Amino acid sequence: MAANLYLLVGLGVLIWGSSLPDIGVRYVVGIAVECVLAVGALFFMRLEKLSVRETLRWRWPGWQPLLLSGGLACGLWFIGIIINLMATVALGYTTPLPPTTFPRDGREAFLLVLSTVVVAPLCEEIMFRGYVQRAYERRSPWIGIVVGGIIFALYHLRFQGAFALVPVAFTLGCVAWRSDSLFPGILLHAAYNSIASVVMIASSFSSAAVVSGVIMAFVCIGLFMVPVALVALWRLWRITAPPVRMALPGPLGWRKWAWMVPLVVMLGIYGYSAFGEVVVGRFPETLAVEKLTLQPPAAWDIPTRWYYSIQGGINQTVGTATCELTPQADSIELACRVHQDAFKADLPFEVPAGLDVSALLGFSLAGEAGESTQHVGWAKTDLTLQSLTGTRQTNHARLTLAHITVGGTPTLQVERAGVTETATLPAEILVDGEWPWRLSALPFAMTYGSTQPLALVSAEGHIQIVPAFVLVTGSEPSWTPAGNFITWKVTVTCEMDGQETTLTAWYDVEAPHTLVRYDNGEVSYLLERIE
Repeated sequence: MAANLYLLVGLGVLIWGSSLPDIGVRYVVGIAVECVLAVGALFFMRLEKLSVRETLRWRWPGWQPLLLSGGLACGLWFIGIIINLMATVALGYTTPLPPTTFPRDGREAFLLVLSTVVVAPLCEEIMFRGYVQRAYERRSPWIGIVVGGIIFALYHLRFQGAFALVPVAFTLGCVAWRSDSLFPGILLHAAYNSIASVVMIASSFSSAAVVSGVIMAFVCIGLFMVPVALVALWRLWRITAPPVRMALPGPLGWRKWAWMVPLVVMLGIYGYSAFGEVVVGRFPETLAVEKLTLQPPAAWDIPTRWYYSIQGGINQTVGTATCELTPQADSIELACRVHQDAFKADLPFEVPAGLDVSALLGFSLAGEAGESTQHVGWAKTDLTLQSLTGTRQTNHARLTLAHITVGGTPTLQVERAGVTETATLPAEILVDGEWPWRLSALPFAMTYGSTQPLALVSAEGHIQIVPAFVLVTGSEPSWTPAGNFITWKVTVTCEMDGQETTLTAWYDVEAPHTLVRYDNGEVSYLLERIE
């Protein structure tokens, strides 16, 4: 009963801590919350008049259980990665990460390591394998391991990611019980977290090639270590023998059911959190706001020029783009020039007939040469589209685009080979090719979304105006020639030619939220420098 009450109080502390704003020093709040939860466990032990040393199994187990426990980490991490990938495929989404997840400098990297490799293993083992598991072990050791492990996985308040935590949670419970010591579990927990910390730090400060190499190295080592981990766990089981403890009699009277009340409340909170995560991850369109709100950054009061390299195929540089921002009295103008060479990626394997490799890989393997220009004018107050002119030249055709007003109605006009096609533009329209820079002015926040009309112009000069869903899907590192950025990831999803298509842009999380990468389905624009 007391342990469940502690878990309920601790869950409230955890939710409160996660709602606190960024105080300027990342990870400090998380460290403080972990320490408060651990101190709370010690406080509840004293309330129950339990021996802290005995309850926590605070004893030296010998070197062999410690070394065997540390050897489990990489194999368990690999198993967790596989389960996480399976959950992602089955559920159709990945839990979005806030920008505060990633360190920005050396100090924050140190605090990340301190939080995940030192504080979290110590405090969470005191909480779960120390107090909670021992409370349930009064019924039986296996009830303690299973219930304590499930609560540990759920306590992280993730649904999609909870499945991957179950194997390590059960292993930590078994290690604590068999060794009759908290120390092997602390070491295993620290070693397990250190792998994720290395990947996260590498993602924040290293190139894409280095990050890929680090991940592949861990995957290869993890695959090799899975059988080693199984042998180490078997060996640990053989050399340890937990002391026999008599099972305590069950609760009497009202206590027979009262102990479940905190658990029911906790499951309700977790269920609500899981439901929200599934809605956000799988059905984000249900959260769309009525109108896209854009506010020009203060930095746009100064003329700015962005240079991009264009990549296509498999990391091939196939062109360049230059976009120049010029503030006017009542408008903001953007002029872009793009040069792209033809490209074709050679795959190191034979492609089966009928297989759409580009759709499978998520990027195009071939593209034709072309030149394009575009000049856009946005209202300075809310960045609504006021004017647009442009040309698109390929080996096959030349398109001319113009935003004109016919009878007071905004209209997009496209001319190709002497044939003109026009379409009336709805209010708040986004236009293919200009929206990535305009959305730099989004009020970036987790899962911010809106449904907007999007104007698309095909290579044949046909205009499609389709509903598009604009969504901030979370944050992730982006690697560009201009350096590493922690970015907001924004997707624009629409239906093109009967198929759902997603265009993606990445923006620096720091104001003025510069567009650092843009994927148009064929090529990617990567920021090179800013002037």
